[in-house]
Formats: sequence, structure tokens, C-alpha cells
Amino acid sequence: MFRFLFYPIIILVLALGITELIPAVKWGIAHYTLYKYIGIGMAAYFILSIFRIFNKNLEWLQTFSHELSHTIVGMMFLRKIHSFEARQGTGVMSHSGGLRFGDIFISLAPYCLPIFTYLLLFLRELGAAKSLYIFDIMIGITVAFHISCFRKQTGLHQTDITNVGVARSTFFIPAMWIINLTVLLLSIRFGVIDSFVKLATEYWQTLTEWWRWVVKFVVSLK
Repeated sequence: MFRFLFYPIIILVLALGITELIPAVKWGIAHYTLYKYIGIGMAAYFILSIFRIFNKNLEWLQTFSHELSHTIVGMMFLRKIHSFEARQGTGVMSHSGGLRFGDIFISLAPYCLPIFTYLLLFLRELGAAKSLYIFDIMIGITVAFHISCFRKQTGLHQTDITNVGVARSTFFIPAMWIINLTVLLLSIRFGVIDSFVKLATEYWQTLTEWWRWVVKFVVSLK
């Protein structure tokens, strides 16, 4: 049933995501100074990653974050985690049980879920106002780290993607990226928790508005 409804649902999610991402990006451009420390963190990561002394464990850390993403999302969908292993360039996580429709989220989490960025966004909620720039620099570092992970790991060589299906993955991953980017932009303004609430509210309002247009159009045809 879920597989049959996947494409209508994911296309709807993409449409909703774009409608909220555009104003968030416009506001961010107009108030770019609020995001300067994130930019500094991203630049620092890409510069430091050039040097061997800083990147000698980078491949292992990328593998670790990949398998950790599988694990965290698996636990969210009530899977029983049997094992978790991360080595340089290779890793595995095995699980069983839980909610079946969560398979796509578990399989594709490493390609669209910046777990370290979200961790710091939640920790930022606890920080004092005068120290938020430190969190923002660290958030920028994690954003750059996840971008490098996604760029290196995403591809048809990944069984996670081919098992889910290339077409389904091609729709799902960008949809989740759009949501994550919107949350990131909003979190600097409102905090991550309020951003989720605001985004869910905006999605619902947009969805109900679209539904009213559909009903009105159908009625007009009678």
C-alpha cells in the first residue's frame, strides 16, 4: 500500500518543501549576517580537510556517521539493533523487527540526514545568547562534513540506494534535503524546536489551502 502511494506522497512533500524553502532562503539572503558564523565554520572545515593532520581519520568518521544514521533512524522506527560496526571505508548495521514502512527512511538516512548538525542545533537551544556564535561555527563545520559525506557516499554503488530503488531514492533524498535546509535556516531565527513546529504548521496550512482550491475547482466543473 505504501509503495503504491509513495510517488504521490513524495511529490506532495517536494512541493510543500519548495513552497517553504523559497521564503526561508529569501529571508536568509536579506539577513545573511545572521549566518556568517555558519559560513565561517563551513570554510574552516573545507580548508582544514586539505591537511593530512586533520583528515587522517576523516574516512573512518564518515563511515561512522553513515552507520550511526542507519542506527538512530532504525531505533526511531522501533527496530531491534543487533550490531553496529564502522571501519575505515566500510561498515555495517543489522536490525530486525519494528515498523515496516520505515525501511526507506532507515536505508536512505545516511544520504539526507545530517545527524551531527541536528545534534548541535538542539544543543544550541541550551546555549547563552553570547555563545551562540560558537555553536554556529560548529554547526557550519558539521554542515560541511555532511555535505562531503553525501557527495562521496551517494551513488549507484550503494546497495542502500539500489535496494530501495533508484527512482524512489531520486525523489526521496532531495525532498529530505529541502526539509533539512529549511529547518537549518529557520533554526537560526527561531530555534530548532520552534522551527519544526512552525514548518509543520505552515505545511498543514498550505495543504489545507491547496485542498480548498481543488474542491472549489471540482465544484466549478459541475
